[in-house]
Amino acid sequence: MTKANVSLTHKCGLRLAAATAAILFSALPGAQGNTAYDITPDSIHRHIAVLAHDSLEGREVGEIGEWKAAQYIMGVFRDAGLEPKGSDSGYLQPFEFTKAIDFGPANHLTVNGAQLQLGEEFSPLRQSANGPFSFGEVVFVDYGIVVDEADGDYDNYRGLDVAGKAVVIKRFAPARPDSSAADTNGINFDRYAYLTDKINTAIEREAGAVFLITPEDMEDTLTAIGPTRINPKEIPIIFLRHKALERLKLDLSAPEIRSVEGETELIKTRDTGYNVVGYLPGETDTTAIIGAHYDHLGWGTETSRYHGKEKMIHNGADDNASGTATMLELARFFSGRSAPRRYSLLFIAFSGEEAGILGSSYYARNMTIDSGKVRMMVNLDMIGRLREQEGLMVFGTGSATQFKDYFDSLEYDKFKITHKESGFGGSDHMAFYSRGIPVLFFFTGAHADYHKPTDDIEKIDFEGTAAVGSFVAEVVTHFDNVGNPLTYQRTKGPERGRHSSQYSVTLGITPDFIAEVKGLRVDAVSPDRPADWAGILKGDVIIRMGDISVGDIYDYMSALGRFRKGDSATVIVEREADTLHLPVVFE
Repeated sequence: MTKANVSLTHKCGLRLAAATAAILFSALPGAQGNTAYDITPDSIHRHIAVLAHDSLEGREVGEIGEWKAAQYIMGVFRDAGLEPKGSDSGYLQPFEFTKAIDFGPANHLTVNGAQLQLGEEFSPLRQSANGPFSFGEVVFVDYGIVVDEADGDYDNYRGLDVAGKAVVIKRFAPARPDSSAADTNGINFDRYAYLTDKINTAIEREAGAVFLITPEDMEDTLTAIGPTRINPKEIPIIFLRHKALERLKLDLSAPEIRSVEGETELIKTRDTGYNVVGYLPGETDTTAIIGAHYDHLGWGTETSRYHGKEKMIHNGADDNASGTATMLELARFFSGRSAPRRYSLLFIAFSGEEAGILGSSYYARNMTIDSGKVRMMVNLDMIGRLREQEGLMVFGTGSATQFKDYFDSLEYDKFKITHKESGFGGSDHMAFYSRGIPVLFFFTGAHADYHKPTDDIEKIDFEGTAAVGSFVAEVVTHFDNVGNPLTYQRTKGPERGRHSSQYSVTLGITPDFIAEVKGLRVDAVSPDRPADWAGILKGDVIIRMGDISVGDIYDYMSALGRFRKGDSATVIVEREADTLHLPVVFE
């Protein structure tokens, strides 16, 4: 099988990948046939030693390391006797995604008559429009902040006409004011410091272009947002570095730019990721899904927490070789049991989780089994630090009434178990929970090595990981013996995932993480929350919240951060051919 829609480098690497896969298969535990099989620390170690090895280069989606890992996982599934349940009668289910937004050859910029160097002195942002531009008048608008009336009186655009002109905006926000600063005293600028806010404010005032600079006392780096769900704005958006301003002898705190001319060209490239899907039939075709994502950050993506100058492989031993290894061992465990199971089992290794739960979202929309017969979904993500974290967390116990009854009455003395009802969370189970499928998410907790090169195999608690795997097997077996259908129920919980601190309100929706639309598509609506009360439905596309246009998920998050509990606003949604104005009161 060839890997479709990959770069030339990837194509040339396929033979290497196949050869590597053959070597990796030698690390597989021996086939068990129909004999009893137990999950052991050694078997967990063997899988992680392969998946988190440097030769897989961090298993980034769309890269050769992902392909090598997929080959290894297919080998385990095949060895365990699982039936292929991907696409075209194979184990693999491909899905396309936006891999990168790169600079095209047309990019150039001249400021005050001097040509600047791409990358070193200026960089278009990924949400920039494409095309040529020329401005003979450039307006400095300080931090580019306009504070809501309820927060105080502060407007960097007051008295300025920026319509059709380029604006220069400082990043970040003013320092906390002291008591003598009457015009800014008491204002919390943190709510207004996000670049998306500043860009949207400039667009609302009809600026023709945005140039971002860094205050002289701040670090002159800009972390790019992920490319997957960006919709470009209608104007050029460019980051000017200190190096450019210093060469032009401009005041870093308030540069006087007379003219700018140039062109932006951003090229979106697509690639293919792969889910790996295996099926173990039971007495009926009603199915429980056991899944884990096998991708990680490669040599470091935008979500890496490593800030060193030297590029380093992010092996992701805990995130999520630990969950993948355990999923593989569960496949071998259940395939090696002679006792009949009432329900079938579907084992899925998802890719693209780190890029925005891409693979699981794709599978949930394109199931290779009857989606109406999915009984439950079990997600294993970062379960390799049981001893360090002093226990296991299980989320989603409120997503089925039977889950809650089981975990409320559970007495387990092998390790500490903490369980929470919420079915929300920034991992693969969300794609199934939002479609009305009961979920359980097993997790031993975040740690200092999260999304760093130091998340390596020597820090894995193999005994603990095997113990978690054995516990998951008990849970799956228990609910296999529960003959009645599981009763799904929505749970209250945050919609915000890993970066929740910036929001003081909730709308009560689950965003669609893969829809490529202008706006934000709603994947699910929580009952008895603001969106539900307002009449927002699954499938609606939010295009405006109050005075704030919503072009993508980043605009939505920015808009959400501007509201407080009790605020009311009109949310505009597109529903098929209709545009609806729905009043919302945030909580």
